[in-house]
Amino acid sequence: MGLSGKIGITRRSALGVLMGVALILGVVSVQSTPAAADEGAGKFIEILGQRAVDVLKDKANTTFAMREAAFRDLLVDGFHMPTISRFVIGRYWRSASEQQREDYNAVFVDFITRVYAARFDAYNGEVFNILEVREESESGDSIVRTNITRPSGGAAIGIDYRVRKIGEAYKVVDVNVEGISMLHTHRVEFASVINKKGMDGFLDMLHTRVDAPMDEGDGEG
Repeated sequence: MGLSGKIGITRRSALGVLMGVALILGVVSVQSTPAAADEGAGKFIEILGQRAVDVLKDKANTTFAMREAAFRDLLVDGFHMPTISRFVIGRYWRSASEQQREDYNAVFVDFITRVYAARFDAYNGEVFNILEVREESESGDSIVRTNITRPSGGAAIGIDYRVRKIGEAYKVVDVNVEGISMLHTHRVEFASVINKKGMDGFLDMLHTRVDAPMDEGDGEG
């Protein structure tokens, strides 16, 4: 899941594709156990997943740009982007100028949308299963444990959604695919770029990625 958004044939890249799919539950169908469906956080994930399914099942009647816009709406509605954006930039937020902070906040959602949109769009008959909801006493977050099964068979892919109640709404604050956290992955990548190019160079890279032309095949692998 590098800043270029390109996919290579590696385990990490394969997980990147799955995380893109899992990020907004971009799968062909959603199933849940009765216990998971009864839980507030579990029901929230189930509903978010159904919204993703509704977007993807209408591919014949929509353009990629339309689906990318719908993906962005799902991100904003379902994920707490202020928490995510602040975490992944880490300590560099404190040293950033006010203008740099404003620029980063303005481009972050568009960057995440551009990195993951094509991966979200590239599902191939996967089934998303909600297994259980576990409450964390220390953080107050809910961990919604799920997996994705593929029509080709093989081991299911385990995915955990960290869900937090913010005000009266549930929001996803992290996605963990087979032990790899979306937040921590981007945090490491962002730090590497900032260390090499500085904050302005980092922001230039985000803008370049957002502004780059994108075909439907980008991000597939």
